[in-house]
Amino acid sequence: MRIKPNTSGTHHGKQATVLQAIASAARRQRKHCGEPRGFTLLEVMIVMVIMAIMSAVAIPAFSSWREKQAVRNAAQALLAQLKQARVLAVSENRSVSITFTPTSYTFDADIAGSCSTCKNQTVNLSQFSKNLSITKKDPTKTPATKTFTSRGTVSSTTLYLCASGYSKRIKTNIIGHAYECKPGDTSASCTSAYNCQ
Repeated sequence: MRIKPNTSGTHHGKQATVLQAIASAARRQRKHCGEPRGFTLLEVMIVMVIMAIMSAVAIPAFSSWREKQAVRNAAQALLAQLKQARVLAVSENRSVSITFTPTSYTFDADIAGSCSTCKNQTVNLSQFSKNLSITKKDPTKTPATKTFTSRGTVSSTTLYLCASGYSKRIKTNIIGHAYECKPGDTSASCTSAYNCQ
């Protein structure tokens, strides 16, 4: 918008010119208000193609992330149950067992059939992921039972939680300490390689 300078030299004339310019701009704007506005079919189709490409990239990445989180959450749950079993064995001065199948485990299992205080809590790994399984290093051997004595000791072993190529290793040592093997862990059971199929 161009404002013409007032050649009269008076202040009043400058104000009038500015007001005329504003009124003229408002009229021009009102003229364009009646035109239809919106998106063309081409613009909508371009946006839909971009969204489809983004979805094609994001969905597999999200599925992979979900499987990784499932393994992580299941490992944390199992680790907590192993630690709880040790504490329970020492505090109640009795043996506490955890029995394993490839797709579940039972916390405080009544193995002998004569335990009135046993909890027998079954945890299905399918609640984390339908692909999740638990094994030892040899996939053909499922760890049957881990029993914590009343002194808190247990046989040393390494358990593997696996789903879609992701795995977590949980180690128990002879004094009953349970921990997750971290990437930088150099102990013999944690450095041994194992590939989940």
